[in-house]
Amino acid sequence: MAGMRAGAIEVSRASRGARYLAAWMAAALPAFLIITLLWLYPGRTNEFGFVALGILALAFPVMLRRIGVPRRIDFVYFLLAAGVAFGILSVLTGWGNGLTDEPFTTPRFAAFTLAGNDPYTTQLVFTYQQYGRTLSSQSYYLYLPLLMFLQIPFVNYKWFTLGCWVAMVLLVRRRFDAATMLAQPYVLLVAASGYNDLPVLLLLTLGFAGIEGKRQKWAEYLSLGCKQFANAFVFVYYLVRRRWVDSLITIGVTFAFLAPFLVWGGTAVLCPAVLADRLSQCTKGGSASLLLNYPVWLVWIFAIFYLPLLALARGWADRPGIARRLARSRIDRTRVAGLPALAVVSASAVLFGLVILDALMVPFGTSGRGALLAGLVAIVAAAIWWRAWNGPWRVDRGAAKGGTDARTWILISTLVSVAVALPVLDLWLLANGPALPGLALALSLGIGIGSALTWRWRLIAPPSSDRRTEGRAREHVG
Repeated sequence: MAGMRAGAIEVSRASRGARYLAAWMAAALPAFLIITLLWLYPGRTNEFGFVALGILALAFPVMLRRIGVPRRIDFVYFLLAAGVAFGILSVLTGWGNGLTDEPFTTPRFAAFTLAGNDPYTTQLVFTYQQYGRTLSSQSYYLYLPLLMFLQIPFVNYKWFTLGCWVAMVLLVRRRFDAATMLAQPYVLLVAASGYNDLPVLLLLTLGFAGIEGKRQKWAEYLSLGCKQFANAFVFVYYLVRRRWVDSLITIGVTFAFLAPFLVWGGTAVLCPAVLADRLSQCTKGGSASLLLNYPVWLVWIFAIFYLPLLALARGWADRPGIARRLARSRIDRTRVAGLPALAVVSASAVLFGLVILDALMVPFGTSGRGALLAGLVAIVAAAIWWRAWNGPWRVDRGAAKGGTDARTWILISTLVSVAVALPVLDLWLLANGPALPGLALALSLGIGIGSALTWRWRLIAPPSSDRRTEGRAREHVG
């Protein structure tokens, strides 16, 4: 008997390990593919690649549920271990790395400023070595003053940002959803590449998630001297919560960090320090654009605040007056709770299809029959992705229309998405339209109609709610 129990435990551990690896690969492989395409074919991949990284990252919690990953802290540690191992390999070899010059420019601006140069009005010019290539950099400083000083002297900035990622995940390790969102491969790749968002996100995590749930106000204040995304987020956070004094404090702390540089460089400091020179009205500016690291902020916000806000929303809906109104309107709260997962999987399916088409245009070409064949494969791949990650499906008889086995309606909704998308893409290509926008339109219509049928026919089972998890999460809304 003892031998049988030991064998069962070993099988269970092996099964968990397989699920852990499958979950990591499901998130990592698309991210690696997108980043490779961005590197090799930026002209066409920039149109959707950055959005795809963000949406696929937001779908990660849904993937975990569909794969059946247990909500255990050891999975968080698995993601950390896999991430650190890959991060070290990436920093040392350049595999999946070299995506930005920030690990070279950001820390160098500190010495540049201490040498008496106004970084907002004086250009920093230097050359640096990265993975066997000599690169040149000419830039003005585009952030708030404190960020350049957040570093460990004489330590490669990439090791510093990788360490910030590890610390950030460890802070929320007991909050499974938050920890797994932040420990996933996309966020790791941003950290290992040396993007300067990670030190700021660590400060914000300390400020809003805290240490063992105790918020660190000093870290929140420090984040206001670093990067504009943090200031915008904190200001909007307090506005939404109607904490007017805290909103004013946020503005005051921000300008306290800027004040010495305003005295030094005058109002010319405001465009780079507040707007990052992203507007054409700025002297050295251009048009606003999305970059590879920007979606990591959306991932962080969902990681820290999605469950607490969901808990507050359900608490609001449980109030007697609100509950009566919902009942009169025949709004099924259990069904509505499943809409976010359906929406994010549907959006990720559209973008996954674009990624597949982008990759297949290398061997098949970008127009004519080759593009149509590549589009066909991409549509089928998107439908499979949509089918794989949606759910859990209701497969009992009578769960769908007319008492028919729900499996039939699941198949029909999937085939409809393909049947709608194919002729749209074909007509688009016949009109000599570019393949990627055509597929985006085709998949949006096809997957959208398939998702609407899925919702209409009640094919997805209502999500189970963990009130204890929500209750603990509500404590972190602050």
